[in-house]
Amino acid sequence: MEIESQKKNLLGTQIEIKLPGKFSYFFPKCFSRLREIENNYSRFIENSQLSSLNNNLGKWQTASSEFIFLLKKAAELNSTTEGHFDIALKTALDSLGYDKNYSFKKNKKTESPLHRAASFLQGNICIDEKNSKVLLNKQIDFGGFGKGFALDEVASLLEKNNIFHYYINAGGDIMAKSAPDEKEWQILLEHPDDDSRALGKISLNGEALAASAPNRRKWGSAHHLLNAKTGIPQNNAKCIFCLAKTGIEADAYATAIFCAGFEEGISLSKKLPVQILFVSAQNKVYKSEKFGAEIF
Repeated sequence: MEIESQKKNLLGTQIEIKLPGKFSYFFPKCFSRLREIENNYSRFIENSQLSSLNNNLGKWQTASSEFIFLLKKAAELNSTTEGHFDIALKTALDSLGYDKNYSFKKNKKTESPLHRAASFLQGNICIDEKNSKVLLNKQIDFGGFGKGFALDEVASLLEKNNIFHYYINAGGDIMAKSAPDEKEWQILLEHPDDDSRALGKISLNGEALAASAPNRRKWGSAHHLLNAKTGIPQNNAKCIFCLAKTGIEADAYATAIFCAGFEEGISLSKKLPVQILFVSAQNKVYKSEKFGAEIF
């Protein structure tokens, strides 16, 4: 089968989509949906729906049904990960310098990460689904599962149009599916110490693979993967690869498990519907029994 590929920079990363050549006409629709997601939910776009709500704390505001879905999904994931997945980390990220200007400089004027509320569930988000209204008391960020949601949306769009052979890579978070008579997609797992090397490889078909590592967004001693219980960067792990049925779950669980720390993250993963490959800061490797990767 002839495969065609297109790449675009969206969602703060490079997105690559591969489709059979006969379906190449569908690339624009895929990237259009991704652009719509970015325009609605990026905290770095001033007029996004997310930014509008973040800039009007303490007020009931109109929100789309999709926005409410994401809030409810975030609450569900917060519960299943025992609080390790938390969308109310924007202020902590801003204070470390991971702001809309990518200043990468600590901001003493913003709230200290250590003084933020312990969880967004503690009165920080209220939802009136009947009237399509939400009230935020704390700024939020969908970065912990945004790329995973985007994977699911593009995959759904493709399958609704009878396209069942595809590969979608959003900055290392991947959703892939193979037609019945085609080989499964082979995915190389990037080495955390050298992006020119592979740690291993895994076959992917009808599942999502998400990766979390601090090396791509690191400045000084800080990075963007914060422990949700302390609000400070988690530094006892190098990377995680997380396999799940959906992109949003793979992305969120990878974030939560990594940010919980190596030992606690392993314990957490055993309670979740995921398979993982986890590398500690000391290069210890943990692999779930059913994470079917070949390690080099």
